[in-house]
Amino acid sequence: MRKLILLSLGLLLIAVSAQAQQEPLFAQYTSNAYLINPAVAGSKGNHSVSLFHRWQWVSFPGAPMTYGLTYQGSIKDLHGVGALVFGDITGPTRRWGGKVSYAFHIPLADRKFRLSIGVGGRLVRNEIRGNAIKFIEANDQAVANIQDGAWGGDAEFGLYFYAKNFYVGFSMPNLIQTKINFGNDTGLRDPMGHTYRHYFLTGGYKFSFPEKGISVEPSVMVKYVQGAAPQVDAGVKVGVLHDQLIFGLFYRSPAFLSFQTRILFDKKIPLLLGFDVALSKFQKYSVGATEVMIGYESPSKTNMFGEKVSDDETTTPGTGDGKI
Repeated sequence: MRKLILLSLGLLLIAVSAQAQQEPLFAQYTSNAYLINPAVAGSKGNHSVSLFHRWQWVSFPGAPMTYGLTYQGSIKDLHGVGALVFGDITGPTRRWGGKVSYAFHIPLADRKFRLSIGVGGRLVRNEIRGNAIKFIEANDQAVANIQDGAWGGDAEFGLYFYAKNFYVGFSMPNLIQTKINFGNDTGLRDPMGHTYRHYFLTGGYKFSFPEKGISVEPSVMVKYVQGAAPQVDAGVKVGVLHDQLIFGLFYRSPAFLSFQTRILFDKKIPLLLGFDVALSKFQKYSVGATEVMIGYESPSKTNMFGEKVSDDETTTPGTGDGKI
């Protein structure tokens, strides 16, 4: 029985890492890139907060849910700070915690480009709800030796090279790969795992046509987790009415489509809606995944490149206001 418990928990940790769920999954990372890269903090030259909620595989009992709050802002032009608090629920498992980060933005080529270097620290609690699991032998010593939860700290690193109309980013959460130990007695072979490094590579280019109030922004993200196949997200967003209304369509490997909408109220309150569907038989058993994000962005008279922002311009997080 002890081996069965150890095997079950081991499979749980492997499944979590293989599906990249140690880091919460977001469809609208292009609209709030700070979620996956600490170096993005402060790149817009203003302050913003966002509330988010994502519910995957809606029709499944114990389906994954992620919720939280982010803040990011610019301080004296060259410095960016950010913070995140979140909760992540999947069946009997729970993860909740937060992070704080700092980014330094280096002007390049007469301020036409910037390179941001970001670092962050996090504290996370991983929990297993024992009352949600039916054990064959409730009095087994292996079960009795399991804690409900374990605290762990870790670090992350990011780079962000950007201009008014494009960006390239790289980030790496879980640098330390902290051990996750659910055992009470360190002298025994307790159920133990660790966090896995995640690697995110992102890029995008924004074509803007201000005389028509239209923008087109293709982007791509490659995500890799140790022991799992790389995943690719690629798609395009189209903005109208000077980006007050944006529609997006993305493909996520191995076989998912993400439909996205962003509505900007009063040029400072963005509402983002997303819906993902599977392009396989899996869709028969799942309604899909829904995502909602709402925030507030403080007005800014100039962007990070020292240029005045007109009343007709709005900003898209992480990309600036490039014109061609």
